Amino acid sequence: MRVAICRRKLSKMLFVSSDISGIPLNISKPSVYMQRWFTDIAEQNDDTRKIVVTEDGKVAGSLIIVLGRNSLGMKQAYNLPWARVCGPNIPEDICKTKKTEITRQLIRQLPTDVSYFLTLSNEFDYRLFLSEGFQPALEENYTVAPDKSPLLHASFSKMTRRHIRQAHEHLIVSTTTPQAFIHTYAADLFRRRRKSYAPLTIAHDILKEGLRRGQARIFTANRRDTGEIDAAVACLWDDTNYYYWMTTRRVPADGQTKPHQGAVKLLLWSAIQDAAARGLTFDFDGIPSEFSSKENGVTRLYAGMGGQRSIRYRVKRETRLEQLLGRLRTPAKLLITKTVGTFMTLKMNY
Repeated sequence: MRVAICRRKLSKMLFVSSDISGIPLNISKPSVYMQRWFTDIAEQNDDTRKIVVTEDGKVAGSLIIVLGRNSLGMKQAYNLPWARVCGPNIPEDICKTKKTEITRQLIRQLPTDVSYFLTLSNEFDYRLFLSEGFQPALEENYTVAPDKSPLLHASFSKMTRRHIRQAHEHLIVSTTTPQAFIHTYAADLFRRRRKSYAPLTIAHDILKEGLRRGQARIFTANRRDTGEIDAAVACLWDDTNYYYWMTTRRVPADGQTKPHQGAVKLLLWSAIQDAAARGLTFDFDGIPSEFSSKENGVTRLYAGMGGQRSIRYRVKRETRLEQLLGRLRTPAKLLITKTVGTFMTLKMNY
């Protein structure tokens, strides 16, 4: 309940009218997810759509999205694969008024027969999208400021400190290659009978280039006795933030030991310290939407690791059909639940 109230208040605080000329432009350098090297790799997808504004024959700004269809065949648009945030790509030396004008032109070029679910990189873009008819859909996030890291361990819960201490006794923090990391990630997905939401080849290439550029690091938790990788974490960073990008935890096959329960926490603690040493804010990179409305293991983990609650600037704009189906979805779920419940009761009585 506290989370829902907080999100409603934030929505009201951040919603503004279409006149934003008086808002100070407080935009840092592009997030790693919007830097040219990242987008060049991530947009290597047949479903990528690039919206551009040109002036005097030159590109003045662009916005890259991915178009797809849901299970009912309706068109939807999202961020680029493996990019947690997106937004207009406009040269930094352009003045605020011109940025506003170009951004509005980009938004107005977006196809109207598509439902959009985008997470924007900053509040300025967020306000512009709202003023152009998008709706707020704020997403929870957690961050750790670099000056908090030296005191962070003392603020951990007793369970978190115990898990990390025990993990130190049984595991060694090491690293591996992008190819080995992606192979491990894919194997763990297969054992969980899940599929990656985006091509792992793209993730591999991003990680490889990130390492080459000095903007990525892979952490692995290896068992001291067998050398097996119990968990692995890949992080990316830019000039301000250090992102908890990808993670995987070993799924034991028959006869194998279970991964240490503190493996991921140990790697997160290592990554948080590495971020602080670089003077960067550690960013947990958002809460999955299915977990964002309630306290659960994910939010408890992030908060337990010293994360301070923040938000991601998520927006949406749905077609009329999508809105209609959204209103019908909840009653349909209730009907299905009631029907299945009745069936199970009848079955048990026979």
